[in-house]
Amino acid sequence: MQKKSILLADNLAYQLSSTRTLFEKVQVSIASGDRIALVGSNGVGKSTLLKILAGQITPSNGSVWCKHHIYYLPQISTIKQEITADTVLDFLSSKSDEWWQIEEILRTQFHTNLDLSLSISNLSGGELTKLFLAIGLSQAPNILLLDEPTNHMDLLALENLRQFLVNFAGAYIIVSHKPFFLNQVTEVTWELTSEGVKVYGGNFSEYRQQKEIELAAAVRSHEVARKELKRVQTTAMQEQQRAAQSQRQGRAKFLNGSIDRMSAGLIKTKAEAASGNAKKKHEISVAKATQTVADTKVKTTKATSIQLAEKAQKRRNLIDIQDANLWVSERLLIQNIQLHITTGDRIAIVGANGSGKSTLAKAILGMEQSAAVLAGGEILLAPGIKAVYLDQTYELVNRQQTILENMQAANPSLSYQLLRQQLGHFLFKYDDVHKSASVLSGGELARLAIAIISISEIDLLILDEPTNNLDIETVEQMIVGINEYQGALWVISHDLDFLNRINITQSYKLTNQALQITSYLPNTPQQYYQELLECHQLGNW
Repeated sequence: MQKKSILLADNLAYQLSSTRTLFEKVQVSIASGDRIALVGSNGVGKSTLLKILAGQITPSNGSVWCKHHIYYLPQISTIKQEITADTVLDFLSSKSDEWWQIEEILRTQFHTNLDLSLSISNLSGGELTKLFLAIGLSQAPNILLLDEPTNHMDLLALENLRQFLVNFAGAYIIVSHKPFFLNQVTEVTWELTSEGVKVYGGNFSEYRQQKEIELAAAVRSHEVARKELKRVQTTAMQEQQRAAQSQRQGRAKFLNGSIDRMSAGLIKTKAEAASGNAKKKHEISVAKATQTVADTKVKTTKATSIQLAEKAQKRRNLIDIQDANLWVSERLLIQNIQLHITTGDRIAIVGANGSGKSTLAKAILGMEQSAAVLAGGEILLAPGIKAVYLDQTYELVNRQQTILENMQAANPSLSYQLLRQQLGHFLFKYDDVHKSASVLSGGELARLAIAIISISEIDLLILDEPTNNLDIETVEQMIVGINEYQGALWVISHDLDFLNRINITQSYKLTNQALQITSYLPNTPQQYYQELLECHQLGNW
């Protein structure tokens, strides 16, 4: 029995300018209880589509019908810009006279207690996301539109969000770059392109499988079309050669006296008529085959090309820490640290927000500007080690400089031509390189940061939540680049699908102020996930 639609969108289009259309011909419907993942490349208009469905912006064409209550949760970067209140209480009071109901939802559904006197600017991205979700739920919506709610969340926060979505009675659409999470909370996948939305049944993994099947079938169809074009071109050439030979034979017979002039003329006329008919027939066949080749050509989006160069392939010890402690001011964050990294190692470190994952990496590299200190035990770093740290907010990108200026500042010894070539690999071309980094989106900032770090040879690459803000195609290219890279890799991430696909050889969990080796690796994602959740549920984070 077909479910009744509670939202209908008819022939939606959105134009950014007279020369650029984000998308068009969008035909979608939402039924009660639908669990939908919205996927697509960065910049294709996923956020714009959600805002149109929520009634926040008007489409350039088409219409939306909905008589149910919709709540739209924007991305964290947008949320932060909207906040003007000083404390959590001030903010809640501005949203509702019965603000304590929001606090109750936050506590019961998201297992989060916030100090109401705390400055709202001190809340983490995950805390802000849950706070705004609680605000939305207090309005009893029938449809939730969630734009990147999984960014900046640790595994427990993701699990709380998962449980909430599973139990939510209404329908929802979620945009997220975390496939493992999407697999657990969605049943339908919408793929947005410039030409509309294509609906796939199933979660993200099933969507990915269907896309692979489609791509393989499209490649086969294109190859068949190319072979058919080659065949009809060959046939047409052979027919032209046969007609020319027939004319030459007729003329030879006339010249040697075998036939008279009239007979020769008749043969020539028949040959030319037959040749003309055959030529027209073959031209039509070639034209049709050429069009089929064009129609079956596999359409691909421009993809970032990521190549990481290790400084040296010779295996050597890079980091050796024995029994050291990590302190922040006078607070002990991690004790008795045992960490050994050599060339080629691929390690993951996971833990709750605030447990010290990023602080540990920065302190080891001497990057931490705060009171974080590694003390005691043995702390050895290889002489001349070239380590690169890519943080969550891409601080290595100077927002006051242009894209090109950032590349030049980070790689002063490299030629202008090489830098432009590298930027081109990351889809920054032509006059785009002169844009200020301050106007770049989260995905564009991530691409620029990766472009900066991946052009020089390195011993150790540290990636801190690298998949946040990246679209599927860029993550896929990052995985390819990482799997070809032979240097040491240290990854801090809550994206279990990503960790599973980059061949992690050792995994650590930060629990009870200790760095411990996990029993499972990300290549068994469900067991790995459960082990990390059990640690939290036992109060061990």
